[in-house]
Amino acid sequence: MPSLTVRSIAEMLRLPAFEQVRILTEQKYPKQQPQSFRTPYYQAALTGIRNFYSADHAKTSLADARAKAQAAGQLTRRQNNLRVIDKFEESAQAARSLVPMANSRYSAEIERVVLRLSPDLQATEDDQRRVLYFNCRNAKLDDEAAKYTLEIAHWLLEQNEIEVKPQQIEYIDLATGKLHRVKKRRAATIRALRANAQIIDALWPTL
Repeated sequence: MPSLTVRSIAEMLRLPAFEQVRILTEQKYPKQQPQSFRTPYYQAALTGIRNFYSADHAKTSLADARAKAQAAGQLTRRQNNLRVIDKFEESAQAARSLVPMANSRYSAEIERVVLRLSPDLQATEDDQRRVLYFNCRNAKLDDEAAKYTLEIAHWLLEQNEIEVKPQQIEYIDLATGKLHRVKKRRAATIRALRANAQIIDALWPTL
C-alpha cells in the first residue's frame, strides 16, 4: 500500500505528472534519492531547534547543534545544517515561547494511500497546541504547496480526532523568514487530495 508524508503529497498537488513520479519514487525508495531534499538530512539543525525551545532559549543548544553539524562527514550536509541553524537564530521564530511536547506521529488512509503526519515540532504556546513544519531548503517555499501541507495536515489530525484549528498548524520558511498559516481548510484541497491518491494507488506498483 502506498505510504507518503503530508509534505510530499502536498508538493505533488502542485506538480505535473512526470514530477509526481519523481516524488513517488523518492518516497518508495528513499535511500536511493538525494538526501538534501529529505528531513533527516537536517536532523542536527532540527534537533538543535527543538532543544533550544526545551532549554528556554539557551544559546548553548544551538552551539551544540553547530558542533554536531560540523561533525557530519559530508561537506554539503555540514554547510546546509549550519545554514539552517543560522537562519533560525536570525529569524523571529527564535523569540517565540514554544514549549515542545512529544512529537507524536499520526496517519490516515485515503483511497488506499496511507498519509503520515511527521511535523518537525509539536509544542504549546499560550496554552494552545502548535504543529510546525520548517522549510530547511535553500529556496523559497512555494506558497500554494505550503497551504496544501497545512490543510492536509489539518484533515489528517481531524481523522485522528485531534482537535486543532487550521491556524494552529504552521509552515515556517527559513529561507525567507515567512510564516505560513491558513484560517480555513478548503474543500477543494481535499477533493484534489482524493483524486491524486487514486492516481498514486495506480502508479505505485509500476515504480
